[in-house]
Amino acid sequence: MITLQLDEQEQQVLTELLEREIPNLRHEIHHTDDREYKDFLKAREGVLERLLTTVKTTTTMSPSAPSSS
Repeated sequence: MITLQLDEQEQQVLTELLEREIPNLRHEIHHTDDREYKDFLKAREGVLERLLTTVKTTTTMSPSAPSSS
């Protein structure tokens, strides 16, 4: 398992990218005739959906920046 630490801005950008890409991928799936490629795209869509769920449900993906003492 990989641990990814993101600040709030990075988390926001990642969420926006995933939310934009998933509908684009669905559009491509709909317009693809090749069964093997369509299956590949559907699997990729599943991964993106899981990533989006993880990013949205994780309230703090990284600890606060270290303070200067």
